[in-house]
Amino acid sequence: MPSSTPADRTRTDALLIFPPQTEARFFPYLSLPYLTGHLRRRGRRVHQADLNIAVLHELLRRPALLDDAVRAQDTGDDRTAVSDWYRRAVADVFAAHIGDLRAHVLHKEPAGDLGADRAVRLAGLALELLVRDTFLVRTWENLDRLDDAVRRAAARPPAASDVPVASLHRLVSGLLGRHRPRVVGLSVAFFSQLAPALLIAAWVRRLAPDTRICLGGQQVMLRHDSLARLPGVLESVDALCPTAGEEPLERWLDALDGTVPVTAVPGMTWLSPSGAESRTGPPVILRFRDLGPPDFTGLPFRSYLNDALELAIVSCVGCYWGRCAFCSYGNRALPQGGYQQGTATQIADAVETVVRATGTRYVSVADENTNLRLILKAMRVARARGVRVRFGVRGRLEAILTDPQFCLDLAAVGCAMISVGYEGVSQRLLDRMDRGVRAADYQLILDNLDAAGITVRFSVMGQVLDETPDEFEASLRFLVDNERRIGIDALELMVAEPGSRLVGSPEEYGLALDTTDRLTGNPELSYLAGRVGHPLSVRGGPTRTEALDRLVRIFHTVRPGRTHASTSSHPASAGPRGPGVEALRPHTWVRVAPPSADDRAADRVTLADLVRERFYALPRADVEQRPDGLLTARTERGSRLLARLADAGAGAADPERSASPAASARSSS
Repeated sequence: MPSSTPADRTRTDALLIFPPQTEARFFPYLSLPYLTGHLRRRGRRVHQADLNIAVLHELLRRPALLDDAVRAQDTGDDRTAVSDWYRRAVADVFAAHIGDLRAHVLHKEPAGDLGADRAVRLAGLALELLVRDTFLVRTWENLDRLDDAVRRAAARPPAASDVPVASLHRLVSGLLGRHRPRVVGLSVAFFSQLAPALLIAAWVRRLAPDTRICLGGQQVMLRHDSLARLPGVLESVDALCPTAGEEPLERWLDALDGTVPVTAVPGMTWLSPSGAESRTGPPVILRFRDLGPPDFTGLPFRSYLNDALELAIVSCVGCYWGRCAFCSYGNRALPQGGYQQGTATQIADAVETVVRATGTRYVSVADENTNLRLILKAMRVARARGVRVRFGVRGRLEAILTDPQFCLDLAAVGCAMISVGYEGVSQRLLDRMDRGVRAADYQLILDNLDAAGITVRFSVMGQVLDETPDEFEASLRFLVDNERRIGIDALELMVAEPGSRLVGSPEEYGLALDTTDRLTGNPELSYLAGRVGHPLSVRGGPTRTEALDRLVRIFHTVRPGRTHASTSSHPASAGPRGPGVEALRPHTWVRVAPPSADDRAADRVTLADLVRERFYALPRADVEQRPDGLLTARTERGSRLLARLADAGAGAADPERSASPAASARSSS
């Protein structure tokens, strides 16, 4: 507990930061709200800052930043004329719709003609354009190169840095000035956050030298020993926290108050700038069942990159199965006491607290693998208290879902979505990875969930050990057969993460690992390479290139029909197409490529939907572009092409030039 000795009330006890750069922008990542809630209940002054979303908010408030970034990216090279034009066009559309984007993203108000979905997409595209080719989105071959680059970036004056890096520095400097924290905690959940987190730590060390700095989160749990030897970490970071951070931070603040010795602080590895041997405190004794609900106060939780307000809770720490060979997170839960599960009442308390504090009508249960029986009990408790929300979970296609009544019961208490991993339908491979599921159950499970109205979203894994061509074809066929009732969130090759059973016993799984300092991930298909681990090869299995080709084939072959919970992305066919369109006005976010960006401009009109990231080529023999931008049909084919553009949402039929009966008859023939 805080010391009874008078303290400097102008200082915040802890400033907790979630750094860029990650796609976790749909709702606040939970590490900060759980840490904040615990420390505040212990009487501590805490501010939490999600700088991953703050970079976007800064762009929305200062849209000229995007113009500055695009100018810096413009090569002036004729060979990149199309790319240069495209980036400038995106920046122009962003500026033209900035009012609608601010209204929806920041305040969840209507987004005008854009609509909510396009507003979310355009804001995300603008952010990615802002950070393109900058330090914030670099990928790394090894930790030494990452550390060297961080130290060079930290030594560079902010004004000489990339546009988003300078913006991030302003955000960090402002936080330090307003809160004067005694401790800064950086939560690093994803590998793509590691370099920006270390850069922030270096800035804090320079701007507030009396502030203590701690690094925690999943990446510290995975890479603790490697991080503890990096010169940049030793220079900027006081402690690494390779465990749950609530008790270590609480006790560290007590030690700074002088109420306990620092040697009593659990769960921390103390670092020395000299590189002297690090010291680790006693083990953590606080259990998940001792924790209260998350506290989102101070976070802009209504202003995340989502169509509507969505927040999250967790029901456990670790995974109750924990045996999947590729899952380092689950494998850490295998030792006695590694898995910690909440009670139904505790989980219902968290749901009720979050709903009543924020008004959210959708809650994500953000476990790696949710105990579905437990969550059913918890949501029944919440409903008995008058709290009714829709929710999503993450899990496996496990046996309990073969019971149609259980699926209906889940839906009855609000379950709208289940996200699952998919490694194919080869039972041989599932057993070898110790997945604990039966491929023979998959079809029945999808039938049951579809009948209950619960959306299923897949994360598809490739390079599944020594998968044969026939096994891959069967797994692809299952996806195609069920494409209308599933969504696909991710396609990624298997990664040998530190701490996983794959890395502990690679020979058991027919793997050869490169255990040098080299790092590999999924740069082709995942955001900023996704999960990162040791390079691997499979004895007798597909090469990395062959496995990647298989995933690309899935991408081009499977047309998922589910995008959001209980929503189809492909409306049911309405039968034959309607009449052709004689004139179409492109939407303001659809631009015509100029001749400088299209070497066939004399023969065609090329449209770019800058929100959907699609190009459309219209032969000039069939379609005419008027000086005011209106597209008019010259031929029957042109009328059909304009109708297809209207169906694709690229423009609206001009009411002054409605289709003639003759054109209608031609288009349906």
